[in-house]
Amino acid sequence: MPNPFRYGELVSGEYFFDREKEKEELHQIIESAMNIFLYGPRRYGKTSLILEVLKERRKDQEISIYLDLLKAPTKRKFLELYAREIAKAVTTKFDEALNFCKRTFSRLIPRIVFKANNIPEIEFEASWTRETETAVAEEVLALPEEIAQKKGKRVVVIFDEFPEITNYDGEKFEGELRSFIQNHENVSYIFTGSKRRLLLKMISDPKRPFYKSGKIMPLGKIPQEEFEAFICQRFELSNIEIVKENIRLILEITKSHPYYTQMLCWELWEKVSAKKQILKEDIQETLNTTLSHQREYFFTLWDGFSPHQKILLLALAKESSANIFSQEFINKFGLISVSSVQKSLHRLLELEVVDKTNNIYEISDVFFNLWLKEEIV
Repeated sequence: MPNPFRYGELVSGEYFFDREKEKEELHQIIESAMNIFLYGPRRYGKTSLILEVLKERRKDQEISIYLDLLKAPTKRKFLELYAREIAKAVTTKFDEALNFCKRTFSRLIPRIVFKANNIPEIEFEASWTRETETAVAEEVLALPEEIAQKKGKRVVVIFDEFPEITNYDGEKFEGELRSFIQNHENVSYIFTGSKRRLLLKMISDPKRPFYKSGKIMPLGKIPQEEFEAFICQRFELSNIEIVKENIRLILEITKSHPYYTQMLCWELWEKVSAKKQILKEDIQETLNTTLSHQREYFFTLWDGFSPHQKILLLALAKESSANIFSQEFINKFGLISVSSVQKSLHRLLELEVVDKTNNIYEISDVFFNLWLKEEIV
């Protein structure tokens, strides 16, 4: 049988685990046509959660439009991708989507391109000027509400990794987008972000356009008991025996992080699928192999940090729960001063190498943290 664990890709159906409380809350928000800002560490399953909720809803209940802003490095690319995703959401066939684009957009000229496996896709040509950009933005940004009114259906728009829009022209585009969204009564906007600090700043700063413009929803860890039950159930599908003590060891190693837990369990299943039993030494051997496979990547990552950032990372690897601004911590690890810690920490947070949860700073990548302890500390 295939490996019952999944990582490194969107998960759904039987591979999607728990989040019942969060799913119920998202259902209620969509039904109320409210806006929500969903944030959490990278690889916590934010996108999978949202898409799972949309999958659970009736297909004729609303129109959902999904846009990954990591694929839109510029404002113009954002407008092109958003226009295409809207067209795909309101039609069922490729030809219909193409005709929709021809009828709807005055400055974007659709053309057909063929991607992998000879699958057709819509791309746009435009004679880009400032005037063209303004005209395209007005057409595209107004569409969700127009479609909702015309179709008599609620529209759900998901902007994945929403803080990326600040890379376009600072806060200018924020204001432009907000001016349309605030008048959309039949559209629910879901904004997600892994860069927690950036997203919260966008909605907590009174000077920013999206100040208090939606519900805030942090995505936390999956409860320990429920995670244990999931791991046990997934191994049982293959008749693989694992005792509760070893399940807890797995979660202790991965700090109950969904991505790294699925990754370690995937590798473990590959190792023990023939013998049908998981021993403590199997877990340690699998972990060692997993860290070994990523050794070159970790060294490359490590080389990119400044000397002081490296010292701070080593300190966090040793004592993640300590008060890193205390004089005791600074003296113990040779971190010079509070200001130097703040400077290095600010950069590591920007790079998403370090996360802050409940006033505790931790290295984001669980396995990188373990590798530091094994190889460097």
